[in-house]
Amino acid sequence: MGPETLRYDFLAVAGLMVLALAGCFPADLAGTKPDGGRVSLMFYPGGSALDDLVIVEGRNFFGKGQYQMDDPLADVGFRMNDGPRIQAECSLKGKDIMDQPECKQYTVYRSDFEPIPVGTIFPRPEMF
Repeated sequence: MGPETLRYDFLAVAGLMVLALAGCFPADLAGTKPDGGRVSLMFYPGGSALDDLVIVEGRNFFGKGQYQMDDPLADVGFRMNDGPRIQAECSLKGKDIMDQPECKQYTVYRSDFEPIPVGTIFPRPEMF
């Protein structure tokens, strides 16, 4: 068992730890409403057993995030358990550090949730 094997073992364990802790860290978003006002929210993925959680202006909303992990330019959304939903489309495309397509900005095109109106703009969420 040489140093190269230990390195790969360490990377595998570190990767599993990051995946295990990923649900503990929110995606923190700060958006700009059409009137210039600001809105901030945090998104906590719940996984298959729990509902997702969005915290908007200090209030908790449970539901399900809607996104495609295999399509970085696809629409994103959130449907709350009590009915309201928000949907946003990629409005600014770019490339990531690996030169792969990435959405840099989303614009809300459908919303029946008053704190986040149609036309609100969010930069790409940063995880961790």
